[in-house]
Amino acid sequence: MAEYNFKTGVDAGEYRDFLNVSPAYCFTQLPEWSEVKDNWDHDICMLYKDGAPAVGALLLIRHLPMGKKLIYSPRGPVGDFGDREAMREFSTQLKKYAKKIGAIAVKADPFVIRENYEKQNAADFGNSFDETIRVMQECGFVHRGLSTDINAYFQPRFNMAIPLFNENGPIDSAGFLKAVPKKTRYYMGSFHNSKGIEFIKADPDDDLSEFVRLLGQTEKRQGISLRNEEYFKKIRHAFGDRAVIYYARMHLDRYVGYLEGLIAKKQNIPENTRKLDEAKALIEEKGNTVNLAASLVIMPDPQAKLKIAEYLYAGSDLSVLSTLCASVGLIYAGVCDSIDAGCDYFNLGGVDGSFEDHLSKFKIKFVPHIFEYVGEFDMPVDKVMYLGFEKLLPMAKKAIKKIKKVRQVKK
Repeated sequence: MAEYNFKTGVDAGEYRDFLNVSPAYCFTQLPEWSEVKDNWDHDICMLYKDGAPAVGALLLIRHLPMGKKLIYSPRGPVGDFGDREAMREFSTQLKKYAKKIGAIAVKADPFVIRENYEKQNAADFGNSFDETIRVMQECGFVHRGLSTDINAYFQPRFNMAIPLFNENGPIDSAGFLKAVPKKTRYYMGSFHNSKGIEFIKADPDDDLSEFVRLLGQTEKRQGISLRNEEYFKKIRHAFGDRAVIYYARMHLDRYVGYLEGLIAKKQNIPENTRKLDEAKALIEEKGNTVNLAASLVIMPDPQAKLKIAEYLYAGSDLSVLSTLCASVGLIYAGVCDSIDAGCDYFNLGGVDGSFEDHLSKFKIKFVPHIFEYVGEFDMPVDKVMYLGFEKLLPMAKKAIKKIKKVRQVKK
């Protein structure tokens, strides 16, 4: 019989090494993520099997009223869910730890996706979808179902991620362009270059006010609330040069020259004259350069087995030259850098499982793989308090949603 040892307060470096030898993990399990989520307490726990790390989890710990706590492992735990004995021992010890610190429950949503979704040739994530659900339930977790609603859980259960490989292995930028539809490909490369638009990386020392301004434009347009400048400072501090901010930057003098050339060739004179007047007015108002859009990408740890670049946030100012599809160019810039970094995927992030939402309709243009995660699990520790929390949480979510809508109207 194997010998087990459960440990909390695991060193961040040791845990990172464990993650990097695992078949796959999400960036939200990295110790750096706890620096971003510093409004939660955190801990790292590990189960050792015969002296070797077997199962681990970054834990975020939320303080609740009456001195109680909620533990959440974002896209955790990490380990081999086929090793039932190790998973049972880990869960037993985790529950004891949760009870000791006064937690009412442990919430988890492992980084396990459905294999061969719609027969797509996905990478190996190391665990079985159905087996993971069974094992988590055997270990005392309650599965919260397989809802397709993007807002049903702490994190979306569906993501769209661009594969940076095909049946022959890794692809280059030319291979990516070949894989996407002609209509999408049209808005990459020369389309923007000819109009004076370049896609640049922000200097790590740049302030974030312009990035936040562009996200704010998207917030107003879509009636949503994203994050403030302080939050993005935390991401940049935690992930260093792996947190990359891109700008779609237009040089208006070059755009003016492009339009004048079209007019000289007598191409769509009324429309291009209107655009030319708009561009000249912008030069008067803002100078020669304007930022049309921005994005934030977190690049993976170079040592990770499965390397996934995360397209985390993006925003655009559609009041300025809205027909130039800068958001498509931003994704292309991020994909090219991710290919150069040896990434397996460029994850475009969450979508609704109906695939009818505006995010899905935009992201599907890039021929992504669908990541369908196993979903969310709860392990009740204090059952009475947990049931009360379960009743109050939906009401709290509705109240927060209303507050956010009111704030958007006031803006």
